[in-house]
Amino acid sequence: MSKSIKLRYFASLQEQAKVAEENLITDLNTYRELYDLLSERHGFNLSSTQVKVAVNDEFTTMENIILDQSTIVFIPPVAGG
Repeated sequence: MSKSIKLRYFASLQEQAKVAEENLITDLNTYRELYDLLSERHGFNLSSTQVKVAVNDEFTTMENIILDQSTIVFIPPVAGG
């Protein structure tokens, strides 16, 4: 079943995607599959093990099933002191 989702990007992922957000219709199952697709599409230099995922403002795991009509944010690691 296809899912309609909204993706939001921050920090280095936004710079690499060259957009702050986008809408997507997908048949993928997990957030890891989705990140891998986006990584290939946008050339992300972080692997799926290096980012966190939040869905509708709550953290979840990369192995969870993508929810239809959700807003998904992949969060790169934060650097600084």
